Amino acid sequence: MNESLVCVADDIGVRVWLERSLDSEWTVESVSSSDLSRVSRLVKAMGAPVVLVAVEEDNPERAIKTFAAIRKVCESAELIAIAKRISQDMLLKIMRAGARDCLITGVDTESAPERIRRIIEAANKKPTPAEGGRSRRNITLVTSVSAVADTRFFCQNFVSEINRALPDKQVLAIDSLSRGERTFYFDNLNRLTLDEMVTRQDSIDRSFVEAALGEYSKGLRLLSGGLDRGELGGDAGADLFITLTQLGELFDEVIVRVDHDLAEMWLSAIGANVSRLYVVMHPVVDQVQEAEAFFEKVDEWLPAECRKCLIVDGYERRAKLSIDDIEKTAGVDCDLVLPMEWRHRLDSINAGVPLGMLPSRSGYHKKLSGYVRSTFTSKSPSRHRFGFLGRK
Repeated sequence: MNESLVCVADDIGVRVWLERSLDSEWTVESVSSSDLSRVSRLVKAMGAPVVLVAVEEDNPERAIKTFAAIRKVCESAELIAIAKRISQDMLLKIMRAGARDCLITGVDTESAPERIRRIIEAANKKPTPAEGGRSRRNITLVTSVSAVADTRFFCQNFVSEINRALPDKQVLAIDSLSRGERTFYFDNLNRLTLDEMVTRQDSIDRSFVEAALGEYSKGLRLLSGGLDRGELGGDAGADLFITLTQLGELFDEVIVRVDHDLAEMWLSAIGANVSRLYVVMHPVVDQVQEAEAFFEKVDEWLPAECRKCLIVDGYERRAKLSIDDIEKTAGVDCDLVLPMEWRHRLDSINAGVPLGMLPSRSGYHKKLSGYVRSTFTSKSPSRHRFGFLGRK
């Protein structure tokens, strides 16, 4: 048969049992349950009709989380549980989570191929889901190639302009670096933080978010909370993936600011749901080289349709390093070129307000506003370069 199946299991014994039971009737791609982002990318890339998930005896609830995550991002895939032994109560929980069947190793060896075949045949008869509705991939991740690039300032103005451009939409801005009462350079009186939300992700719904996160401005909510390196991999990374997926369903746009040192770990955890990746850099040679190396890696974690954008911040027209040189080296088109305008930055940062609320207008704000409106309000992607050199 030409279908390929995905097996989510950490136990080598389960993987071996499945491959022997199927006797090469299907190609089985196995993946660890700790990386749900990779699971979803694999399922989507392969078009797998069935995903088999192992239920561990010492941690059966982990399978429930895995089922829930796969169901949210891969609605068309049918789910089957595999267990060495399972209680009636856990079997009911798994079925409620979306499993169509449960195979018991050592018992269902001969019947497994036929049962999987029936589920695949039923899946192939289902009508193709209609297009439309809110996209699952509405998460924008903003990072940099160096700590000296101020993504904090860029993001606070970026999300403010998105909020202005989309007055009827709900926007969530997450500053994964801030702790305490600040999000970017804004005051934030929310008592809930991102790391706390990840630990209680099962209870995330619209009423919870509206009660926990006050609006900074109409349609815009802010969330802070740093996740340490150890909280971005394994089960913790899976919990983060689930949380961001749920938030993506509650908001029209989710923008996440991530430290450059943790960008690869964030992409590994949530990359499958990222629709846009913004990389901020200064027009200096070492950062151009870092950008080149970074963009060579990101395809490993991002879906093919993800838009990768390079932002050059603090550009001077008279500098010898041109935008064309930067694009050629980095291998990515520069979407937006922003001036330094240090006085306006200081006024915005010290006042704790976006540039658009200052009495004096700046070229930085004008270019960023035009870019956001072209990108987020246009149905087709913009081909313009916003900056000193005008349009391409």
